[in-house]
Amino acid sequence: MAVPRRGAPRLLDAGTGALLQQWLPGAREAVSVLYAQGRMWATFAQRAERMYPVLGGSSVLRRSIAVPQDIGAAAEALIRELGLEGYAEIEFRRDGAGRPFLMEINSRLSASVEIAVRAGVDFPLLLYQWAAGEPIQASPAYRSGRRMRHLKGDVGWLKEALRDPGHPDAPPRVTAIVSFLAAFARPSGYDYWDRGDPAPAALLASRVVRGLPRRIVKALRRGRSFTAPQEPV
Repeated sequence: MAVPRRGAPRLLDAGTGALLQQWLPGAREAVSVLYAQGRMWATFAQRAERMYPVLGGSSVLRRSIAVPQDIGAAAEALIRELGLEGYAEIEFRRDGAGRPFLMEINSRLSASVEIAVRAGVDFPLLLYQWAAGEPIQASPAYRSGRRMRHLKGDVGWLKEALRDPGHPDAPPRVTAIVSFLAAFARPSGYDYWDRGDPAPAALLASRVVRGLPRRIVKALRRGRSFTAPQEPV
């Protein structure tokens, strides 16, 4: 469990050990590749503009970017050295000086792969071609500046940013609200939503609606219900 440094004394007082980790305030970027037969068939990069939870969570607002030279070369060299064939996503985060630090390697398709597909790199198809032993079609250049948004997660980001504006990865409250609303004005794709297949979005919406009574009950139990004003004596 990750907690701010100010919470470490509580853990220590409870008899639990604590490990301090350097906080990296810079951009979180990821390079995705399809490597097979000693060749890179596709390379794609994205930047997480917002995450939920705010610190180190899943990207809820992401944008396709041109592959940065430093992390692009590092990612390809790492995959070649490991001999990791198939799809892989290599995540980095930058420090205050812009230097990239390796965070993790995911050798599986994640939900964020859709932004690569919409930008022009069809990793699921390439992965199928490789796994099925079919000819792999090298991916052409893709489009930078494409955005994808997970609206439910972005709402969670906003709530957390407003609740804890002193969090190192959260902007001031006014900035958070303006940034959240401004995202609606930018052309973006939305997770779970496709005009040709609305079923995933409908399923998600039904789950949210079904969960409302349970959340209301929890809120009432926490004493958040409104109390009718008393008549003056």
